Amino acid sequence: MTAEVEIAGERLTLHPDRTLFWPRAKTLVIADPHFGKAETFRAAGVPVPGDSAEPLARLGAALDATAAEHLLVLGDFWHAPEGRTPGVVAELTAWRAARPGLGVQLVRGNHDRAGPPPDRWGDWVTELRAGPFVLAHFPEPTDDGYVLAGHLHPGVVLGRERLRLPCFWFGPRVGVLPAFGAFTGAANVPIRRGDRAFAVAGDAVVDVSRLRR
Repeated sequence: MTAEVEIAGERLTLHPDRTLFWPRAKTLVIADPHFGKAETFRAAGVPVPGDSAEPLARLGAALDATAAEHLLVLGDFWHAPEGRTPGVVAELTAWRAARPGLGVQLVRGNHDRAGPPPDRWGDWVTELRAGPFVLAHFPEPTDDGYVLAGHLHPGVVLGRERLRLPCFWFGPRVGVLPAFGAFTGAANVPIRRGDRAFAVAGDAVVDVSRLRR
């Protein structure tokens, strides 16, 4: 189950796969995929599960479901140099080659010092401007438009069980997407009066704004 929110006069759809779809622009937006994170841990001798196949399959399914023509990645495409292995690069290159008609733009994040994007993914940019939005990695307000960003991996804690869930968080001037990468965790964010927060709970996106006031 998705949720809808109106931001800066635009209708946005929030999906439980942690993607944001902007229907008018036919654009899918993700933040912080951290490709190669599991490989980084394994390179350090930590035997964690995971690879790039699952997030890429999830991303492909989201593009197909929304019929998006453009993909925006709001930084931290990579996790670390150790995870930018030949196998991961080859997998990402093949995924991109299978979608030649998809427009892709990449905002550079602080983790993207790991190296350049794979072939056909394009080049890093510092930020993008589209309609009323400034699309960036760091959630810093600007006078140039409403900021959509990543970086924080926002989450909320709910219930007596103190269940932590990733969330979409929209303030007066800045909105932050949850990390698209499954192996990234979530950090509690301060939901203030007037903010909108939507928790990703399994197969649903739930408006928890009132619960957090």
